Amino acid sequence: MEILYIIGNGLDIAHHMKTSYQDFFKYYLALLTTDIDVIAMKKDINHHKYETWADLEIGMGIYSSQCTDKGVFLKCLSDMKTNLKEYLKKESEKISLYRILSVSGFEYPGSFLDPEPRNRYDRFCARKGASNINVITLNYTPTLEYLLNYQNNTINITSRTTLSTIQHVHGTLDRMMVMGVNDSSQISNTNINTDLDVIEEFVKPEYNDACMNNKNTICESLIQRADVIVLYGTSLGQSDEKWWKLIGQRMSKDNFPLLVYLPYDEKKDQTAQPNHLRRWTMQSIREIREKFDIQLEEKILAYRMCVAFNKSLFQITQKTSSSAKAVN
Repeated sequence: MEILYIIGNGLDIAHHMKTSYQDFFKYYLALLTTDIDVIAMKKDINHHKYETWADLEIGMGIYSSQCTDKGVFLKCLSDMKTNLKEYLKKESEKISLYRILSVSGFEYPGSFLDPEPRNRYDRFCARKGASNINVITLNYTPTLEYLLNYQNNTINITSRTTLSTIQHVHGTLDRMMVMGVNDSSQISNTNINTDLDVIEEFVKPEYNDACMNNKNTICESLIQRADVIVLYGTSLGQSDEKWWKLIGQRMSKDNFPLLVYLPYDEKKDQTAQPNHLRRWTMQSIREIREKFDIQLEEKILAYRMCVAFNKSLFQITQKTSSSAKAVN
């Protein structure tokens, strides 16, 4: 059985890292600069009060219309990316203070679900045998690699489960880090939205193609062959629409995967009253149906989806002080 995880920033937040957009921008806004273009960009971002990374990326595409030329826009983008890299490098060091206790949830996503969706999960997977896990992460940070001691090779998670690949589709802190939009239509400045320098720097799929890293092809293949797709801790923003539409196309076919949606939303408590959980679940199904452009009736999609809120993918514990000193 092929299990594909698509992982967003909720993973880092759940593991004690302040990597939300709001955390970074508070830091970024406080950094002093004399560059009038960067100051203007920061002022505009602060005015809009974005909530997620995807909101920021779409917002930067809109902000391009206020830039006099591509040089100004690319300079502002570069300033943000440079400071983001430094900020995330410091935050990502926090994971070294922890060690993993259990991978049971990662191996068996059905464990996160309530009884009825868990039964559907088990029935769907019953005849598919041992599991092979692949990961597409939208994060730049090496959280998964550290926790699982993964070094770009297939590893055994348990006797019946392997982890084959972790694909950083947006790059890593050290290599091919891209921040941007899904396509050129999301760049409002029509004077620069066909410019190759801008497209290959700010349109994420085009950036990967320009880098000749084969990430687009690899990730497309992982989606096409997955039996189970688990969406964990991602905001489903428009700036990654390519991947949501690909999943939507798979969900609409006869060889559909089971879709497990594990959003991170502090406002939703998994211990809430059953009627509240049911309402939130149906809201999530409608959101997925719309954003993924899934051509199925809501009732059918509800059968092909399982939803649970605010789950921790791994059980971790803080290392002893002596171990932490050894790591540092």
